[in-house]
Amino acid sequence: MAVASKLYTPAPGPLNRWAPLPHAGALPPPMTQESLILLSTVPFTLACLLASVIPLYLELYCVGAAAPAPLTFLTTFTSVAAFSACPYAASTQCPQADIVLRISCGTGIMKSLDIYFRRHVPPALKFPAGRAEYAWYLLTELRYESFDISTARPRRAGVCATKEYLAHLGIFIFLQLLPQTSVIKAFGVLFAIWLSWNAVHFVLKYRDSSTLFGPIYGAVFWTETWHNAYTSPIRTLGYCPVRKFTGSPAAGVLAAFTIMAVFHVWAFAPYVSPQGLFRIGCFFVGNGVGCIVDFHLWGKKSTWTRTVVSWTYEIYLAQFTAAKCDIPDGLLATDFGRLCRPS
Repeated sequence: MAVASKLYTPAPGPLNRWAPLPHAGALPPPMTQESLILLSTVPFTLACLLASVIPLYLELYCVGAAAPAPLTFLTTFTSVAAFSACPYAASTQCPQADIVLRISCGTGIMKSLDIYFRRHVPPALKFPAGRAEYAWYLLTELRYESFDISTARPRRAGVCATKEYLAHLGIFIFLQLLPQTSVIKAFGVLFAIWLSWNAVHFVLKYRDSSTLFGPIYGAVFWTETWHNAYTSPIRTLGYCPVRKFTGSPAAGVLAAFTIMAVFHVWAFAPYVSPQGLFRIGCFFVGNGVGCIVDFHLWGKKSTWTRTVVSWTYEIYLAQFTAAKCDIPDGLLATDFGRLCRPS
C-alpha cells in the first residue's frame, strides 16, 4: 500500500480520480471510480428516462383521441419538462454516456413538439387500430412508417442491406489502419455514425422497412445518403414555419439545420470543449448552406462533378469539426479505461 500511495495520487474532482505520476506510466492503472460509476448511476437514469416517456405517451394518446386542448397541452408541457430535466436530474456521471442520454431526451422533446403542432391534423395510421395502439406506433417510430406522414425513403430495388453494411464495415476497418490524418479521421467519424445507426436499425426495424441510409459514397450527401430519422420534427418546427413566414425555401432549410445544430451541441456538451461545440454547430449550419448551394447549382441532376464537389465540401467540414472534438487517432487507439473521464 505504501508503494501504491507513492505511485498514484488522488486528482481533484468530484469523483476523486486516481492519476498516475509520470514515473509510473509503465504500470497498469488501478480500478477507478470511473470504471464502476455507471453501475450505480444507470439504473436511476433509466428509471427517470422511462418516467419521462409516460407523459409523452399520454400526449400521443390525447392527440389520437382528440382530447380537450388543455389536457393535450398539459401532457405536452409535462413531457417536454421531464425530458429537459432528465439529463440534469439523472446524469450518469459519465460524459460519453450522458451524450446518449441527451440524444434520447432531445429526440423525445422533438417528437413531443412535432406531434403537438400537428394535433389539428393528426397523423393517420395506414391500418385500423385502437387509440392505445395508435399512440404506441407514434411513440416508437421515428420515421412514422405506419402513418400517412412517413418520411422513410422508398425501398431500393436489388440492394442487399447486409452486404452493404459489411462493405462499409470493411472500409471503416481499413481506415483505422491508415495514418490518422484529419481527413482520414473525418471519414472514420462519418463511417462510424453510419455503422452505429444502421446496427440499431437492423435490430429495431420492421421486416419491410427501407434502409435508414443510402451508401456513404452516394452523390448527394444529405438528401440521398444521410439518415432521415429527424425529418418530421425539423420540418414541423423549423422548415415549414420559417418558409411560411419568410416565403423563402432556403431560409426554411437553414432553420431546419439550425435545429439540428442546437440539438447536437446540447447533446455533446458534457464531453466536447466549447471550441468543439462551436464547430459542431458550424458543421450543421454549414451543411445547410451547402444543401442550398448544391440544389441551386445542380437541382436533381446527378453528375460526377456534383459528387466530387459535395464530398470535398463535406470532408472539409467534417475534418474542421473533428479537429476540436477530442477524437482518438483511430479506434485501436481508444483508451476504453478512460471513457468516463471528462475530455
